[in-house]
Amino acid sequence: MAFMERAPPLIYRRLRRLGLPLLALFLASCADRTAEGRGRTVVIEHVTVLDGRGGAALEDGRVVVSGGRIVDVGASAAGRPPRGAMVVDGKGKFLLPGFIDMHAHLLFPRCNPDGGAPRFDRALSEKALSAQLDFGITTVRSPATPTIEGLRLRDALNAGSIRGPRAMASAELINDPTLSDAQLRQIVGDALSYKPDFFKVYSRLRPEQVASVVDEAHRHHIPVIGHLQRTTWAQGVRLGVDHLAHSVDWSADSLPRDRRQAYLAATKTRPGFRSRIDWLEAFDPDGPDQKALIAELARRRVSVDVTLIAYDGKFSPPEEGRYRRNPYLRAFPELREDWSRCDDATADWTADDFRRWEAARPKLLAWIKRMSDGGVLLVSGTDLTNEWIAPGEGLHQEFELLAEAGLSPDRILRMTGADAAQALGRTDVGVIERGRRADLILLSADPRRSISNTRSIVWVMQGGRVVAEGAPR
Repeated sequence: MAFMERAPPLIYRRLRRLGLPLLALFLASCADRTAEGRGRTVVIEHVTVLDGRGGAALEDGRVVVSGGRIVDVGASAAGRPPRGAMVVDGKGKFLLPGFIDMHAHLLFPRCNPDGGAPRFDRALSEKALSAQLDFGITTVRSPATPTIEGLRLRDALNAGSIRGPRAMASAELINDPTLSDAQLRQIVGDALSYKPDFFKVYSRLRPEQVASVVDEAHRHHIPVIGHLQRTTWAQGVRLGVDHLAHSVDWSADSLPRDRRQAYLAATKTRPGFRSRIDWLEAFDPDGPDQKALIAELARRRVSVDVTLIAYDGKFSPPEEGRYRRNPYLRAFPELREDWSRCDDATADWTADDFRRWEAARPKLLAWIKRMSDGGVLLVSGTDLTNEWIAPGEGLHQEFELLAEAGLSPDRILRMTGADAAQALGRTDVGVIERGRRADLILLSADPRRSISNTRSIVWVMQGGRVVAEGAPR
């Protein structure tokens, strides 16, 4: 690296003449790492720009990056590049904003066979964060983290002292149904000194408890994420929950009235994740209550990160292989071991259980399509740290599952671009436009033809510097 830091501009010019503009850009980016904003201007020419909004592409476009920001976006024919700029020929390639994973927990809990409190592995977590960057994920939202340890890791990521995406993060999730209004408000107050970006209410809280957290968090201008069940989505939205996690709430009260008692009876004989099958079999995505919920979600602009991979990874049969034998997990043998020992959610499932899940699964996909068509603010997320989700690559698998649900590539790219930025309340990421951060991905294949082409990474840029080159391995 010392040679790179001393490399004169002549080397860059020779590399470009040799047809190696990407390597030239990489060396240029390495030449000044002392602070964001000191690197030279980079011009990406003759590239197809997919700006993150999901609309028409800018063909033969030019994007100018300087000082870690995008300073111009336009046609390649529009004038000469700035004097002294590094010029990259993007002909035949596709430039996108860095991907945003809206449900990626920062810290990995390790397997505890004795059933005690989880131990979070900082070294493993940093390894996973680095892998996410290699897959083009430049921003993440962690919807629940241990308040002190997790928010300190967030701060280290955002300071650039750890390689990985920039992060926004919630304090520890709140899930104790015995807590009083005063105790819930105290939990919120105690976390404020660590500057959480969100608070998260969880599945066991009653509506009045959710209301306490929402009211106290909103008094401090902090949004609330809901992983809801005892409180339904419809109730949570009325109470002011800002973001919803996962595809559905799995609440008996969200089922048609004539199916609720049968479902509750089934939970007594088929507890745990098996009851998810019974719930989904009873669910009616086209029922009047669900249509009303979609309309209210769309009206209030409540975001939903659907995390299809969190279900598919858990409930796919072991022989299916897409998750348990994912080659990108070879770099994480400790995760394979942990998930096999402690977190195999379907270890006791029968062949009939898997068959029933596969038969019911299209209904879940149909619900995602209904929400998308109804104008709900859907965003991309994986629920990373859950079993059989490969760090980084899991988001690309999520894209493929969204396509299976009937969403177009343009819609999926908007979910991980402009819509994710809107849900985060950020105007500096998610879109390729003047003034935003230069968090960019160059692809060699068109993701509009196949969303799987999001893996065809040439390089990843974060804050104007190339931080990964080549398709991840």
